[in-house]
Amino acid sequence: MTESIREVLAAFGTAWQLRWRLLAVHVAFNAVLAVILVPLMALTVRLALWFAGQPALSDFDIAFFLLSPVGFLCFLIIAGLAVFIYVLDVACMMALAGRSRNAGRVSGLDGLWEILPQAPRLIDLGARLTLRVLVLCLPFVVVAGGLYLLWLTEYDINYYLSNKPPEFMRAVVVIGAVLAVMALVLLRALIGWALILPLVLFDGVRPREAFAKSRQFMRGKSFTLLRNILIWSAISFVGSAVLLGVVGGVADVVLPLVGDSLRRIAAVLLVFGGLGALVNLLVVTLTTGALAVILMALANWPERSDRSEATLPRGLLVGTLVAVAAAAVFSVLGLIDLARVKADPNVQIIAHRGAAGSRPENTMVAFEKAIEDGTDWIELDVQESAEGEVIVVHDGDFMKIAGVNLKAWDATAADLADIDIGGWFDPAYADQRTPLLRDALTLAKGKAGVVIELKYYGHDEKLEERVAGIVEELEMQDQVRIMSLKYAAIQKMRALRPDWNMGLLATASLGRMWELDVDFLAVNQAAASHRMVRETRKAGKELFVWTVNDALSMSHMVSLGVSGLITDEPALARQVLTERRDLNTIERMIIGLAGSIGLDVENRSYRDELP
Repeated sequence: MTESIREVLAAFGTAWQLRWRLLAVHVAFNAVLAVILVPLMALTVRLALWFAGQPALSDFDIAFFLLSPVGFLCFLIIAGLAVFIYVLDVACMMALAGRSRNAGRVSGLDGLWEILPQAPRLIDLGARLTLRVLVLCLPFVVVAGGLYLLWLTEYDINYYLSNKPPEFMRAVVVIGAVLAVMALVLLRALIGWALILPLVLFDGVRPREAFAKSRQFMRGKSFTLLRNILIWSAISFVGSAVLLGVVGGVADVVLPLVGDSLRRIAAVLLVFGGLGALVNLLVVTLTTGALAVILMALANWPERSDRSEATLPRGLLVGTLVAVAAAAVFSVLGLIDLARVKADPNVQIIAHRGAAGSRPENTMVAFEKAIEDGTDWIELDVQESAEGEVIVVHDGDFMKIAGVNLKAWDATAADLADIDIGGWFDPAYADQRTPLLRDALTLAKGKAGVVIELKYYGHDEKLEERVAGIVEELEMQDQVRIMSLKYAAIQKMRALRPDWNMGLLATASLGRMWELDVDFLAVNQAAASHRMVRETRKAGKELFVWTVNDALSMSHMVSLGVSGLITDEPALARQVLTERRDLNTIERMIIGLAGSIGLDVENRSYRDELP
């Protein structure tokens, strides 16, 4: 163990000695990635969607497409490129470390020059590695999926996640054990394949032969590598935690001292955010470099290699330099473009299931509170009851909110009158019952708009027609928006009421969502991007993000240019929008981007001061 610690520390020492050259390689790699590989992956995605016959796919449609032969092939290509992206970075650092051992002093871009001519072989290697990993994992995933279907489908998944009953814990333990065995099998295979990269790069082994040769070479060395990797992981984790923790800790001390001045807060966030980003860049570079040195030492390259030193063709050299320059230009243009983005002056607040942060979700008191808090829209979920009534309920059953084993589509009016859906939140709301859509719309009429999410659990009779009938009965067509996770449902609703405002709700997406036949998109805040905002605006549509519940995230999303915030906290959202008016453009951008430049201030005491 002592010898392994010394070896790993020596690897970090080598990485530190080469730190600026490794950093140059890492930066150059990311430039090539941005200019060449990312567009290549985007082109692959576009071809996949062309085969699917859609400009974009979301959620369930993605899963169904990936199960098709064409979809699976496209997945392999994209996954292979993704593996190649990481492999290229490590490979460049391996080449740099190897040249350093062999030739002494080297220039910062030597590793890049060594690797780029072999890019096609690395892509081949990445695809083969991806396919082998999938084949290994598939049986375990099938077993885990079968156990899930056997034990966790009697009730809505939200019940299991929130209440954690015994059967849930049993499933977690057993499925966890299955996945743990999968991880061990995969780890054993990956250790055996540990040298495929240097074998391909430096010994000229063909990618399809590298796996067998690596396993042969690793006989008797697997435990040594595993021990070194564990030590490397521990040192990397501790080092990263300490360095970033120091930056965050100092920020914790300094930020409360600047008071409530938003301008001073913006300045401090800019300093510490930039410092955190630089520290993170250096940590990633050093840890990746140390891993490259460990693998190189295990392979004993270059001493054992009889391969002549690779040279970079002049055309490829020029192309690489152009890519680096283009990446720099694109970065500057991107920052200018980002700075020119103007927040929507009329950002809308959409109360998620009512004011669900302070009242039980999807209840009349939650809707009343949302109106009181000044929301622009109330978002609610609808399904059909046993008697064909349109009721407001999110889950497929009442287990999570009431502990009652009854499916929403089997519930009668008498059942609904007996089920307490508010007591779980607070006994003061034990009188709350499942609202009818008609009642919720009547409450909101003239006070707030209503975003109706159509929920489907395989029991759709006439949901679209019934919703349309109720809305028209109350003459609220102009105060209602319709959305769903299922694009097919939106298309069906569009055929029924072509002039209504309709949108697609998406947890995950693939492709150009803004080209779909919808009036707005409602996406997970993690999926929102500057490009998505820009393209959605250009298409004349709106972009809402969910579920945004802290002030910093709200400000970040508004700075990004979104049209609306779907939130459990409409009162806080209104406060954020009000306070932002006193800041200039740069201050808004700095505060809005604080969470994405290395600072996590969501749970700090001063967070509510950040609009």
